[in-house]
Amino acid sequence: LVFSTLHTNDAPSAITRLIDMGIKPFLVASSIQAVMGQRLVRVICKNCKEPDPNPDHKYLSLIGMTPEEAAGRVMKGRGCDNCVNTGFKGRRAIFELMVMNSQIRDLAFNLAPVAELRRAAIAGGMRTLAQDGKLKVLSGMTTPAEIASVAQMDMDAIGASVAAATA
Repeated sequence: LVFSTLHTNDAPSAITRLIDMGIKPFLVASSIQAVMGQRLVRVICKNCKEPDPNPDHKYLSLIGMTPEEAAGRVMKGRGCDNCVNTGFKGRRAIFELMVMNSQIRDLAFNLAPVAELRRAAIAGGMRTLAQDGKLKVLSGMTTPAEIASVAQMDMDAIGASVAAATA
């Protein structure tokens, strides 16, 4: 059992990064069991947390949240002595876990681009950083802007969200 750190934008990128580093695709495909991506996000201060009556629609769109979903559920920190008027106190992680399956192994073996690996991982049940972040926003832990600042967004999803927001 080996745990290691690898700097990539997301979990699926770890496969292409290892291959780019010179590891043979068949070794990557056969030896990896799972890859976890994680980012730290700031936590809204519990002392001054309050509902955000008008969250920025741009950030909502980036994390795949509709204004209707956000209504009354998105929080912000007002700022207080406890958080040195930042509205945030502490950090928590958002995660994505890509579990290898036969489709992802085949894609890795055949040097598929990261976008294909990502699509296969999501189809196989991976919750992306942005999706996990959205859950953290809906639980009142952090803000849409915080998630958008640390999670790489899927360009197809951004295009669909922007098109929906401007329609």
